[in-house]
Amino acid sequence: MTNPIPSAGETTIIGLPAVNIPVTSAGDRPLTEEDLDTITKLSPGSALLISTRGAVSGSRYLLDEDEVSVGRDPHADILLDDSTVSRVHAMFRRVGNTFEVVDSGSLNGTYVNRQRVDHTALKNGDEIMIGKFRLVFFAPQTESAK
Repeated sequence: MTNPIPSAGETTIIGLPAVNIPVTSAGDRPLTEEDLDTITKLSPGSALLISTRGAVSGSRYLLDEDEVSVGRDPHADILLDDSTVSRVHAMFRRVGNTFEVVDSGSLNGTYVNRQRVDHTALKNGDEIMIGKFRLVFFAPQTESAK
């Protein structure tokens, strides 16, 4: 005969040091110190997307070309492999030192800050939703924005 497992009548509390990391507007995944360091080192004419939700949460995508494609197609520059993403879903385009997102006629649409868009310029902290994936946009601070 086996003895029953005693109930957990006591709990153990372990003190951990406080960590102060800013949270993205999506609140799904906080930015890490490494993310913040990467953002501060962005060169003019480039930008960074950080995934905060989806199977690729935590992934970072550097936008440093004139056009960067996003979709489910294996040939996409940013591959988001899920049925909620069209094969050719959207395109990030560089216009001078700024970036815009252009929906490529996707079935589920492209959203910026929870608003469906066909085409829009991006600003720091904008949340782009493509299918079930959320990406937060970061660009280097320009002298006029400081």
